[in-house]
Amino acid sequence: MDKKKITITSIAMIVLLVIAFAGYSHFNKNADLLNVDSSAVDWNGKKNKETESQEATIAIPGFEKVTLKAEETKQEVNFHNPEINDCYFKLSLIHPNGSVFWTSDLIEPGKGMYAIELEEALSAGEYEDAVLKYECFSLTDQSPLNGSEINLKLVVV
Repeated sequence: MDKKKITITSIAMIVLLVIAFAGYSHFNKNADLLNVDSSAVDWNGKKNKETESQEATIAIPGFEKVTLKAEETKQEVNFHNPEINDCYFKLSLIHPNGSVFWTSDLIEPGKGMYAIELEEALSAGEYEDAVLKYECFSLTDQSPLNGSEINLKLVVV
């Protein structure tokens, strides 16, 4: 008879634990959910801000590689300052070792460089981790703005 009582008591305890765990899980499942923002509205594309001063952004063209001619200082490129920018660009082409191959003067929005002259001719080869550095300056007072450095591969053929 003691065995029967122990078995019944054990089964009852297991059933109670299962019921307790199920109840806890059911009532606690909403505790981990995030709230949905009720102030959000249907999105219909970019909406213009109603303020006078909008934050300006600078469009920086990206490059994975630039191809140059070996043993020549005059090079053909396609560097430009997008017309949508409200700033000047100053570009520099930098060797992976940090030496500067070429630096432009200020380039106005909508203008570009198709021909440049390097400080020195390059030997044929691939130069991983070269940099095209963009320095940006205000159109009004030429004060420095944000810039960017684009890591690229120089392919010299």
